[in-house]
Amino acid sequence: MASADKLKRDIDLHDLAERLDMERPEPNGNYRAPGRTDKHPSVSIFFAKEAGHMMWKDHTTGEKGSCIDLVIYCGRAEDASEAMRWIHEEYGIPADSPEQPQQKSQLEWLTEKQIAVANDARGYLFDERKIPAPVIDLMQKRGAFGFSDWTNPKKNAGEIGYGGPAIAFPARCVLSKQVMGIDYRYFDPSLNGDLKTKAQGEKRGYPYIPDAMALRRAKTVYVVESPINAISAVAAFDPEGTGKGTTTAIATRGLAVEDINWRFLAGKKVVCCFDNDAPIKDGPRKGHRPGPEAAWLVHEACTALNIPCFLVRQDTPQWEDVNDLNDYLRKHGPQETKFALLRLEQWLVYGQEGKFIAGRVKRLPLPEHDQYMYGLFRTKQDFTSFLKIVQNEEEGEQQIPQDVCSFRIAGLSKVTISSANAAMTGEKDLQAHKVYSASIQTPDSPYELTRFILEREQLYNIDVWRRVGGGIFNPGKFSRMISILERATKIGARSAVNFVGLAWHEGKPIFNEGPDCYFTNPKQQCPYYNLRFISGHPSDGKTVIEAYSKTFKQSAGLIPLVWGLGCHIKTFLGFWPHFTLQADKGAGKSTLIKRIERSIGFTMLSSQSMKSEFRLVTSIGHTSHPVGWEEISAQEQKTIDRAVALLQESYQYTTSKRSSEMTEFLCVAPVLLAGEDVPVQSLQGKLIRSDLSNRKGELLPEDLPRFPVKEWIQFLTSFTRQEMRQHFTECLEYMKTKRSSVNSDSTAERMIENYSCVLLAWKLLCQFTGVSSKYGKFVSHLVSEMNSHVSETNATREPWVWILHVILGEIDSGQYRYPYLFDWMDGELCLLIRTSHMMQQLSQTPALKQTFDSLPVKSDRVLKRQLKNAGVILKEPCEKTINTKRVSNLVALGVENLREFGLYPGIPENVQEQQVNQP
Repeated sequence: MASADKLKRDIDLHDLAERLDMERPEPNGNYRAPGRTDKHPSVSIFFAKEAGHMMWKDHTTGEKGSCIDLVIYCGRAEDASEAMRWIHEEYGIPADSPEQPQQKSQLEWLTEKQIAVANDARGYLFDERKIPAPVIDLMQKRGAFGFSDWTNPKKNAGEIGYGGPAIAFPARCVLSKQVMGIDYRYFDPSLNGDLKTKAQGEKRGYPYIPDAMALRRAKTVYVVESPINAISAVAAFDPEGTGKGTTTAIATRGLAVEDINWRFLAGKKVVCCFDNDAPIKDGPRKGHRPGPEAAWLVHEACTALNIPCFLVRQDTPQWEDVNDLNDYLRKHGPQETKFALLRLEQWLVYGQEGKFIAGRVKRLPLPEHDQYMYGLFRTKQDFTSFLKIVQNEEEGEQQIPQDVCSFRIAGLSKVTISSANAAMTGEKDLQAHKVYSASIQTPDSPYELTRFILEREQLYNIDVWRRVGGGIFNPGKFSRMISILERATKIGARSAVNFVGLAWHEGKPIFNEGPDCYFTNPKQQCPYYNLRFISGHPSDGKTVIEAYSKTFKQSAGLIPLVWGLGCHIKTFLGFWPHFTLQADKGAGKSTLIKRIERSIGFTMLSSQSMKSEFRLVTSIGHTSHPVGWEEISAQEQKTIDRAVALLQESYQYTTSKRSSEMTEFLCVAPVLLAGEDVPVQSLQGKLIRSDLSNRKGELLPEDLPRFPVKEWIQFLTSFTRQEMRQHFTECLEYMKTKRSSVNSDSTAERMIENYSCVLLAWKLLCQFTGVSSKYGKFVSHLVSEMNSHVSETNATREPWVWILHVILGEIDSGQYRYPYLFDWMDGELCLLIRTSHMMQQLSQTPALKQTFDSLPVKSDRVLKRQLKNAGVILKEPCEKTINTKRVSNLVALGVENLREFGLYPGIPENVQEQQVNQP
């Protein structure tokens, strides 16, 4: 069955609306809503750029969604699984073939036709553009260009839109390799109304890549505006067309560079060579230079992604009267063009010359006292120097370079960090925090920038810079340089969220990876500070789910996988249960955990890394991605108590500040607890479980693909909080109907909510991967596990049970030092005891101090209330003579009532004889 993601991309909603018999009065207007009188059509269909597929919206009710939701909206299905089956049947998509050959799009079909006649465009490249013939051969072999002679029969030659002979440049998606757009350059623009170019398909967001093989191999990538310039850059570095170099080029296809995701260039050096446009003479953008300013944006975007980015120096005489790279190639030839591309700017801030030229918009406006000093600093790729001016009587003024530091500051920007509350709830941020992000390039990392975060008071601290960057040879000049760069912090200024996984930013759910965060102390604040999530296709997720369903019986291996993937829903619901995985020796627990680690990329921490509270805190910070604690029961009781307290807090989320620097920690990550005996007595209402004992199934295949966690989280970001809460409510109501226990205490209700979370995750995973919701009887197995968990813990969920268990042990051992009595009250054998004495025994006995500290109940008042609610107090207050003393304010605890909760007090023999002699 095709995945939900694939259906959303492939199904045309207008065609689907017609198949659903939706009425459309106007050919290009809205549709009438089914099921109600809709005088003014209120259902619109549109392409949602952020989602990447077509969507619909009912503007009257606010309902909206994808093709799957439209089928449900029109009453053809009850849920997503049924809707997907309906679409498969309606469109004749085979349900048993996850990857059917896709029908070629119009652009792909057109590209094939144009590439087949690419020979007709060779003359244009060779004669007009002076591209060497070997390079043309290489580009043709790579399918980088084609030929089109299409003309519009409704237009006359010379009119705009007529067309004519043109070279075609197909732009493909970096990931899928699908043709997303085609750029045309007309041989004779006069035939097309003097219009030189035309674009077909998507123009924004998809760069032109002439040689995808060279891009994968390349260490240096030149970024230019047009496809012709990209081929010109290739010709400069590889005029013989060998295709074996480590330098290539891509084109942005215009100036809309902010729509391109530059992550695909990570691990490479980027050099921008945009058109050498003259300043605009008139109008609101007077003084602006479109080409160079687009290069500034690319530089900002790459620097934010830790990609080193440089600008080609264009203020030399060779660039006079030269607009773009192909003009330079035609004028100077490939060899000189290569030298020009190797001459890079050396200013502190790329794009801002040392001499401030009038009539141009400045990238970095500076006061006079900074302008002069700015022009004396020079940078190389990983080094910074300063030009010392020396007056010599014989030779006049001389500029002597002096070393400043052994690294280059690529960017110093101000970053606004969202507060923890805003990141978790999506509410308006009332406590945003500003820090400085410094990106530097060091000699050991030529293809990656090193980023670190500074507070305002650290900005001029030389030791901080020296600790991260390396040698600072002239501290005075270095501080002067920082004072200039401080004025440039608005360049690249951005807002961010210190959270790995699914977080809220400016009121919207976003996908956030480790490198997207700006932690002041990353190694301590988040275990995934450098994590990049696994990427892949939803069909891989289906394969993973099917394999885990078979590896243990009764879905015992699939439940923890679904729980781990569903952890990212926590930011929608505000809570997520922890997970305890128990198994006997040899049951396969360790093997399963290691495979889940590989499948979703989560970290399992050993017991050796959890020896202190601080280590526990650092393991669950700032992420919705799950973490694991191995054999927590092997720790000291003090460590166990602290771990349980942190688990209580991270069921939802809490913030704390630690160390002398008051570093913020957001305790939020869901935790998988593994072991033979996990001490979770006080956490029964905040976790779910699975037991692997005697449930072994098939082994997981070694070539099992990894789950596409990145696409999964991005899929979740398409939901609103209201939609997610609605789905959760439906799952909760379903689980309540399947409960077997009649007990309605608050802990049992919360346990049902916890298992409903996993059901919600399963429901969304089925929609994401295309797996049937009934596959492997997962829901049935989850319900059975829930009912078993609720019934087995019925007698041990409440704190009063834990207190009575300890007190009865103290009584049996003769160490209880306060008065108590076993006696008959109204025909029932009772334990008469004071609740205040019980709490005093716990708090004042040295051997029980740790037990008392770990209890959530500390007062006898709360203890007495819980005893009443449990129905174990038969009478109170009572007064009895015990050991010749009159003791009042006793409570009578029914022995039989205590036994119902697994509490069995040791009854004295004289009391038992009375029991026998009772009438």
